[in-house]
Amino acid sequence: MHRPFLRTGAVRATIFPKLQNASRAISSRILLAQLSRVSFTTLAGHALVPTLVPTRLPTLMRHLTTVVDAPPPYSAPPTANVFVDWSLFPDFASILPVCNPDKAVPIFDAFVKRIEREFVEREARFEPTWKGCIGAVQDLEDQLERAYGVISHLNSVKNSPELRQVVESIQPLVVKLSLLMNQSLSKYHALTTLRSTPTAWSSLDPVQQRIVDLTIRDMRLAGVGLLPGSAEKVRFNAIHERLSLLGTRFGNNQLDATKRFGQIVTDRKELEGCSSELLVVLTANLQRKEVVNRANPENGPWCITLDAPTYVPFMMNCKNRELREKIYRANITRASKDELNNEPIINEMLNLRQEEATLLGFDNYASLSLSTKMAQDLPSAEGLLTSLITSSLPAARAELAALTDFASATLAHPTPLQPWDIAYVSEAYRKHLFRYDEEAISHYFAFPRVIDGLFRLADEVFGVQVAEVGEDERARLGIRTWHPDVKVFRVQEGGITRAYFYGDFYSRPEEKRSGAWMDLVTTRMRGEGDEVRVPVAYLICNQLPPSSSDKSPLMKFADIRTLFHEFGHCLQHMLTTVDYPQASGIKGIEWDFVEVASQFMENFIHEPAWLARLSAHHETGEPMPAEMVDALERHREFMSGMTMTRQLHFAKVDLTLHSTFRPPFAAGDRTVFDVDAEIARETVPMPKLPEDRFLCAFNHIFAGGYSAGYYSYKWSETYSADAYAAFEEARITANPDAVKRMGKHYRDTVLALGGGTPPREVWRQFRGRENVDIEALLRHSGLTRTA
Repeated sequence: MHRPFLRTGAVRATIFPKLQNASRAISSRILLAQLSRVSFTTLAGHALVPTLVPTRLPTLMRHLTTVVDAPPPYSAPPTANVFVDWSLFPDFASILPVCNPDKAVPIFDAFVKRIEREFVEREARFEPTWKGCIGAVQDLEDQLERAYGVISHLNSVKNSPELRQVVESIQPLVVKLSLLMNQSLSKYHALTTLRSTPTAWSSLDPVQQRIVDLTIRDMRLAGVGLLPGSAEKVRFNAIHERLSLLGTRFGNNQLDATKRFGQIVTDRKELEGCSSELLVVLTANLQRKEVVNRANPENGPWCITLDAPTYVPFMMNCKNRELREKIYRANITRASKDELNNEPIINEMLNLRQEEATLLGFDNYASLSLSTKMAQDLPSAEGLLTSLITSSLPAARAELAALTDFASATLAHPTPLQPWDIAYVSEAYRKHLFRYDEEAISHYFAFPRVIDGLFRLADEVFGVQVAEVGEDERARLGIRTWHPDVKVFRVQEGGITRAYFYGDFYSRPEEKRSGAWMDLVTTRMRGEGDEVRVPVAYLICNQLPPSSSDKSPLMKFADIRTLFHEFGHCLQHMLTTVDYPQASGIKGIEWDFVEVASQFMENFIHEPAWLARLSAHHETGEPMPAEMVDALERHREFMSGMTMTRQLHFAKVDLTLHSTFRPPFAAGDRTVFDVDAEIARETVPMPKLPEDRFLCAFNHIFAGGYSAGYYSYKWSETYSADAYAAFEEARITANPDAVKRMGKHYRDTVLALGGGTPPREVWRQFRGRENVDIEALLRHSGLTRTA
């Protein structure tokens, strides 16, 4: 989920079944993504897992009538622990004061020891039944997920040296406990016995059967088959511990390198082309870094930083080519120097991942990772990438030629174009073609109107009502957040609460990681008394905050796409009808199918009817001009070849690094950057600079759970485009209710079934066929005509 680089959704995977695929953090829980090299979020076709046939969906009302705002169906822990002593809403006002090593680490140490002690006690009584095995430890897994989820969430949105120390201190504790639970021979024996006993197996419903199969598979991939006490098992566990630490260090280095850089500008002429809104941001950057206490947007000084809300508009609008080059080079060399150099971490991680794959009997790490995904194997993933490159590379080359001609003839810009010219010339070319620049467009997208339009869409298409929880109700529910800007929303249907989510929408570079993501707080779970714990989610974005307290923040069109994308993840988490937490919502969904629900939502922002409802001039209230609406409708086709080849390049680099490349052992050997440059020559129209070190900041595959899985974005996008084509087909019928009926059908399949049904079966139920139509993606991207 990267528009442009979203950690969103990095779907987090963990090494015990309850936590496998748990989020798209959707990636804020970086540790848990590193604990399991092979995300549990993927299946469909692994040799160990048979195809399962799901039962018919229970009627929606059966689920709705039992949903209550109740605590989870397990007893509260016996000792005080603010990280886990909550039912739906963590009390962040109580948690934040103890997020330091002196307080948090002892709490987690005692907590982990208790969970371990209780697991060992129950392990001795495991039986080959659902309740006697999976159900016997479900509460322990849920507690561990929620407790670690809180601290890792805060590490992403309230990052501090103290929090980092806490995370690094408790990582080994969580890793060891997770390995203990997922390498339990007693649990494995109980599950395999259950699987091979016909009468016991037939007593399970299809969702339970899928969970058992996935758990068996993941236990094998977590090393349960390695002999206890053997050198191989000791080494395997050591690899997991080391990888978790390296992933966190990689992310911290990237964040620190981003925070460390600041180019101060004192001459306004050097910033020609930058809007007044951007100058306000550059001034705020300077004040945030405490370089000066007073700065004026008109007179400066100003500070250019590498966080996306600053970097992207600067590169698109600044006319100063020399300054653009300097900032561009700083960006592509982030975290590649001195004590923040991530290159040694990359090499060590790649070696460790290969060693892990070998221990588990795989040829390479990519094969290990893909064995758990919908694609199933390396040839399938590579085949999709090759097909898309064939369709998009000619268009990308034609687009670069058009940019070059425009730059020379219209802008009198030097050619050939360099990498630091592309964003600037592209934006000028877009203005030339569509007559509107990004800033002018943003004046029609005030955040309150956009969010209201998004919620109206949720109501009209999916039948759920979203409203902000007011102060009085927040007090009644005991909701206290981690920052004053954070909002809380309730999702209802017919007056019945279905879910909640936190919205943290604004950038805070001094403490909040860049990008955008969705993550889970709680997962839907039905108790023995038929009560249901409703799901709660985090929705995290990084758009610019309002420039003053009396102004509504304006949104770039890319910010709107990001918001819709992450809300799609939230919908899948919140509208699930699966009652088992191991496969409820986004959990259990194959990594290369989990982006379907999010990418699907992006399509609505190009529809004229919805654009009209999302937009109005922030000062006059005037509707968006028809010409601007038309331009935005065609916006996704603009430079779509270059955009697609860029993502395909990342995906091929990822698969190559994890399949055929081996890190160097001597100076002068082929490096990861050599691989990056070689693949660029085959996939993108402009070669990489020799000094390009972007991989040192590529959190997705080294700190965000997408290792040997970055192709998932394009894999999912083919399905999301085909899913939206179903709505397009419904729209052209004469029946006015066709779209609403399609929305319900989509909700009852793609959104509701979650990880409880194999994705190919979900797709068959929704689309009525097993195959996906790749032409829908090409058509939406405007590439059919140029392929």
